Amino acid sequence: MNQSQSNKAMALLVSIFATQFFFSENASAEVLWDNWYVSRTNGVAQYYFNEHAEITGDKAKIRVNYWIKEGTRIKSENIGATAKNSPLLEPLVYNFKTQDAGSEKTMDGTIMGNGKVFSVKIKKGVKNMTPLRAQMMPNLILSSFFPVWIHKNYKKISSVQPKEFAAIIENEVDTEVPVTKGDVYEMVPDDFAKKTHTRKLRVNFKKVVSFWYVTPKGDAIRIIAPNYNSETKKVSREEAEKSLQ
Repeated sequence: MNQSQSNKAMALLVSIFATQFFFSENASAEVLWDNWYVSRTNGVAQYYFNEHAEITGDKAKIRVNYWIKEGTRIKSENIGATAKNSPLLEPLVYNFKTQDAGSEKTMDGTIMGNGKVFSVKIKKGVKNMTPLRAQMMPNLILSSFFPVWIHKNYKKISSVQPKEFAAIIENEVDTEVPVTKGDVYEMVPDDFAKKTHTRKLRVNFKKVVSFWYVTPKGDAIRIIAPNYNSETKKVSREEAEKSLQ
């Protein structure tokens, strides 16, 4: 098996695993979107990912599977999270897993005490790390839920003043729980927004300014970060899986 075949096989196995561990078939679930994206810097593909968001009764769920190129290797990262189905998207649970060159790291997070305590168990390889707990600030979301937050707050985002939010960077939890504030502002439509019938949003998050082109449902079809010469674009699954070859 050559390197390209090996990467394809791993991508398929990770996708199957991530789908099974977090999302079960549910006929009553409303799928918001199931999108594939490729992210490029200076025109060169760096990673691709699949983002699946759905509403099931009083819960919102999101799953994001990443395949990241590092040299000749493909590293995988998977996030699955559940929140309350409300405009605030109050976090409930999440699971994060990363695999790279035989090493593995997992996190299992739970929000306890009626939404007041963030608790996470971290495992690196076969070693269980000391469980981490932190007090929850009001109105926090998990960063993976940001696209769903846009969906929930689509009509509240305007060009009058930025709409603020605060998020836990759940995949960066280690010895502390990182929280970052951000804001979203609607821009004047440019040619691309007019052509694609999307809204152009300016997002300021983690000290990075990016521009999101989002559909009326709230999902992005294009994200650009000019200061980093990067573009993330919605594509077909086939194009995504070929992007790192």
